[in-house]
Amino acid sequence: MFRIRTALAGAVVAVAAVLVVAAPASAHDQIVSSTPAADEQLTTAPDQVVLTFSNNLLALSDNSGTAMTVVDEQGTDWVAGAPTVAADTVTVPLKPGMPNGAYDVTWKVVSSDGHPTSGEYSFSIAAAEEPTPSTAPSESAQPTAPASTQAPAESAETESAPLPLLIGLGVVLLVAIVVVIVIAARKRRN
Repeated sequence: MFRIRTALAGAVVAVAAVLVVAAPASAHDQIVSSTPAADEQLTTAPDQVVLTFSNNLLALSDNSGTAMTVVDEQGTDWVAGAPTVAADTVTVPLKPGMPNGAYDVTWKVVSSDGHPTSGEYSFSIAAAEEPTPSTAPSESAQPTAPASTQAPAESAETESAPLPLLIGLGVVLLVAIVVVIVIAARKRRN
């Protein structure tokens, strides 16, 4: 009976060790800030979108793992070039002349652990209307302050099942079962 308890305690310790070691390995890099920020209302159109992540990203030589779109309410994508990855930052240039309205930013990157991760967030532009030539500008008009440029972005991150964690748990469970069977077989012989 003592050996069975020892074997079960060993199996529990092994499962706990696998969980502790595998948990950090299965975590993907998280977005920590964006410019423009999530749900930010800008007074001028941005010239680029910059996303900053919790760790350095993998930059594939053909750039196939990185993608970003900035789409307005009519479905027009305002991205003007390929995204560039520099350490933990992804930057994409935007076309000039973005009109007032809401914009959805969708992104896909390759985390430092080699797994793709993606998400999305929104911002809007509400630039002041240009005065018509027949209207004189108001002397009491206050200049608008620049919008905040660094705020955490809310992202709907999609992740695949942590396959290495599941395999590790299966191996530990199999070892625990074998240990219990061996101990029970030895006990029967005695």
